[in-house]
Amino acid sequence: MKPLRFDSKNVGCVFSGVKSFWEEDVRDFVLKNVRRQLERMLKVEFRGVVGCGRYKRTRKRNGQRNGYYERGLMTLYGWLEDIKVPRLRRGGWESELLVKYSRRSQALDRLILEGFLLGHSTRKTVRIFKRAFGQSTSPQAVSNVVKALNEEVLGFHRRQLEDYYRFIYLDGLWLKVSSPVKTKKVLLVAYGVRHDGQRELIDFMLSSSESEACWWGFISDLKQRGLSGGSLEIIVHDGCGGLVKALAGLYPRIKTQQCVFHKLSNISQNLSDRRHRSQICKDASIIYQAQTDKELRDRLKHFKAKWNNREAKAIRAFIRGFDNTLTFREYNEPYRTSIKTNNPLERYLEELQRRIKPFRKFVNARSVDRIIYGIVAY
Repeated sequence: MKPLRFDSKNVGCVFSGVKSFWEEDVRDFVLKNVRRQLERMLKVEFRGVVGCGRYKRTRKRNGQRNGYYERGLMTLYGWLEDIKVPRLRRGGWESELLVKYSRRSQALDRLILEGFLLGHSTRKTVRIFKRAFGQSTSPQAVSNVVKALNEEVLGFHRRQLEDYYRFIYLDGLWLKVSSPVKTKKVLLVAYGVRHDGQRELIDFMLSSSESEACWWGFISDLKQRGLSGGSLEIIVHDGCGGLVKALAGLYPRIKTQQCVFHKLSNISQNLSDRRHRSQICKDASIIYQAQTDKELRDRLKHFKAKWNNREAKAIRAFIRGFDNTLTFREYNEPYRTSIKTNNPLERYLEELQRRIKPFRKFVNARSVDRIIYGIVAY
């Protein structure tokens, strides 16, 4: 007996044969069984509509059979040709198994959508589809699948909200939109942490800016849909002036926490000498590590005395609203760290930004809605 050889060449030949066997024999076998089961289910469904079997006469009969017509359907296993669909003599009958005018299964539509949401262009999605299933689809078909998200998106933005969030994070993500003119718009985002620790996107809205009016419109919509704040303890934000004012008007009794990281960033933006950046930010961050209120006050006093003469503008920016960054101290770990900054939402937005990067820019506001929702939901 010859010894078995497991070099790369022989192994490659074996797997090539397996691949060929699958493509030619197994796939044909699977498709034949899919066709057989599908046609059987269509007959059962049609019999339920007519009210009796073939060639039978009963008072409950609804209409007469008129043979079959043939149609194709793309499935997860490949293209099925000439599926026999029963036909009614008078009046149209539409099978619930086969969506009218559709030549792809719903599972395939979902695969098309997921391919598009991975960042592939419409035409690249078409090419991938053809390579995978041996049957082409059109760029328009891909666009139609994506546009079918519109109703889902509308339902998501209008759904009733459960008032079970303990912490809510608010922030904005700037995007490029090309229609009607090339411009930048901001995606206002609300992200919640429930009392059981589960985190989820609450909602989002594309807006022209982060002004008080824009934030007010977004947050008031959440409130009207059920987010009254009955179990809400803290709202974490980046300190944006418009957002702070909107929260003061809509949730005056809910505590807020300004992100410590953004507070330290404000120092950098107001420095007169950029060489001080590393040391002054390090000194400021030490203040937040204080264990007691007295220790915190002492560290703040020392910080002001050290830097006020050299970086007066930066110190004023840091002191302004400083108390709004201290709410996290009312909690013990692990909550203290999670509400100290906007990091939970920042990380979520970073991942979202990574997913939308291949799109580079959005055609219009509706395109933003569809793609963002699609990435989140699928």
